[in-house]
Amino acid sequence: LPICVTDLKQRAKANDTGKFRTCIHFTDSDDVHEMLVAHTSFTYVRPHRHKIHGESLHVIEGEATVIIFDEDGKITRAHRIGDISSPFPFYYSIRNSSFHMLLIHSEYFIFKETTQGPFVRDHTIFPTWAPGHDNPSEISKYIADLELRLEAFQSPGDI
Repeated sequence: LPICVTDLKQRAKANDTGKFRTCIHFTDSDDVHEMLVAHTSFTYVRPHRHKIHGESLHVIEGEATVIIFDEDGKITRAHRIGDISSPFPFYYSIRNSSFHMLLIHSEYFIFKETTQGPFVRDHTIFPTWAPGHDNPSEISKYIADLELRLEAFQSPGDI
């Protein structure tokens, strides 16, 4: 299955959400799920957690910050990640069910995501303290506040 990064970018740009995902696994019931994902700079990755499994990201192109939150939405960890040409780690893995999100810093952020299957939509949980995808003005406020909180956040080895 040949996949071109340019095609991923074009599909993400053409999508209202600014993102595109293509599955490499065959069915939702597969034990291992592998996906190639493209986000544009305006993609909102809503904070979420998974009931059962974690996920790993291998960055192909671009830079982002992985943000980990506690139950109340307080930032507990933040890690800048990027492709191999950047000074940041190109691989990130979260093995627990913490709330997490990506904040995109580049025009495009392309990565391979691997997670345990099978896929069950109800196993992804969204917190009440972060806006849903249906409210652009609330998302803008949330991201602006999050960027201020990230500037104030201090943790050894993090962003």
